[in-house]
Amino acid sequence: MRKVLFSICICFFSNLLFAQEKDHAVYTESNLSSFEKKKLRQERSGQDGNYLLFQGGLRRHLTTEGNNLYLPISGEMDGIVQGNLGYRIGNISMETGLGFIWHNSELEYQLGQSEKSIITKSNHNSIFLPLGFRYSIPLNNQQRLRIGAHAISNLILFSSDRPDPNRRFPYYGSGSIEGVSIDFTVNEPKFKSFFKIGIHAEILAFKSSFLSIQASHVLSVPSTLRTITYQWEDGIQSGEFETQTSLNGWIVEFGYKLPLNILSLKD
Repeated sequence: MRKVLFSICICFFSNLLFAQEKDHAVYTESNLSSFEKKKLRQERSGQDGNYLLFQGGLRRHLTTEGNNLYLPISGEMDGIVQGNLGYRIGNISMETGLGFIWHNSELEYQLGQSEKSIITKSNHNSIFLPLGFRYSIPLNNQQRLRIGAHAISNLILFSSDRPDPNRRFPYYGSGSIEGVSIDFTVNEPKFKSFFKIGIHAEILAFKSSFLSIQASHVLSVPSTLRTITYQWEDGIQSGEFETQTSLNGWIVEFGYKLPLNILSLKD
């Protein structure tokens, strides 16, 4: 049985290699017109195989209402960038790579009955490892336009900007906080990740590559990635409050997809 499967695999890859060599030979023929070369590149771009995907976009979160850095809308806008290597089989694609996502927000807290207050800073900038699945269907025979859905899990490998009482403080005073004693503790889960679930579309561009757009809903797992608990004391007044950081929200991303099986076709 193993010999039969091995023979089938050898035949399959031999035929695939022969077909690619044949395409390359035809492509490099001097009598092939520019239109025929373009058509061959488009055909190869729609075949199964490896691809590179570079994406970047903005994430809308509701940790802070208003006062965001980019757009005059409720909530804040932060960014995400990533590069992935994927493999497509029919309408199904699998991909992985490396990405960077950042989160910045500020909230003001009044200290008791006084006019004193502090502004807390919730920064959570992370490097993550994505593992995604896509299902895309072409809307025409030429596969110039494909639409579909995706589900991508993202394991956070490293997070910067962790507050430290000896180096980095997660707050600053908006008014005079002289005489106020402030202490804080930071709690983070050992395992941190987030999921993206949504829809996407890609359109053929530059003869044989694709431009893409996707919209995703983001869910942090666990729901809170960092909790900072503040204890403050001002004379006879004292209190405690906490801030929580989450990546929950919406992301819109734009991308460039390059099928690798067209790289052997040179003019």
